[in-house]
Amino acid sequence: MADQPSVSIRKYIKWGEKASSEPTSTLVLTSPLKNFVDIRVLLPTSPILDPPRLEWAFAGTSHSTPASAEGDKPAHTVWEHWVDSKVTNAEEVKDEGDMFLQDNGEVLESGIMVNPDTGKEEKYEECWVDLDLQGEKVGWVLKMEDGEARSRGVAIRIGRWIEGIIRRGEKVTVARWRYKNDEGGTGWIREVAIGRFDFPERMLGKDAVEVGNCFEGMKGEVWKVMESFTWN
Repeated sequence: MADQPSVSIRKYIKWGEKASSEPTSTLVLTSPLKNFVDIRVLLPTSPILDPPRLEWAFAGTSHSTPASAEGDKPAHTVWEHWVDSKVTNAEEVKDEGDMFLQDNGEVLESGIMVNPDTGKEEKYEECWVDLDLQGEKVGWVLKMEDGEARSRGVAIRIGRWIEGIIRRGEKVTVARWRYKNDEGGTGWIREVAIGRFDFPERMLGKDAVEVGNCFEGMKGEVWKVMESFTWN
């Protein structure tokens, strides 16, 4: 049975013995089959940002192993990158960490990765918080790949959130939408955009789609539905 989808924000990151802080707006969407999009933009955010405001964005699939029954090994997660804002060879990125569930429901992730401020590998700790799954209980995963154009893209919707990343050669674009439903009106609001995110924007108005359906993006690229799901 597939897992529930999740929408997570990062509460803080801590490098080595330094104090914890959160310099970014980080939101991760993970589908039931563990496809994910992870976008991290430097604070403060706005609907349109310059490329230097993007700290990191990547998408791919993840897999986890539970903690051992004996308690000598923690739960562990590996994130396999398929598209990455920092490198063109995304599959070679090493991204994994030990996961520790806290009594309050937050998750501490610890491991070793490159500190963007120093360029060196350092021990880190991140604190993750799952958000309530608000909005329509609808989700989908779209993927795009054009080998000749060296293009790859992933977009995921979970309820009221959509995030996506596209890499075309050396150029990277990302976007984040949130569905608004309040006194000010209803509709999809673009919360973050770096570059022109050329995916089929008519998907913003679609709920039910079928796996295998294809939609043409604004540059003529074909986006394929890899997952379509609901939840209780």
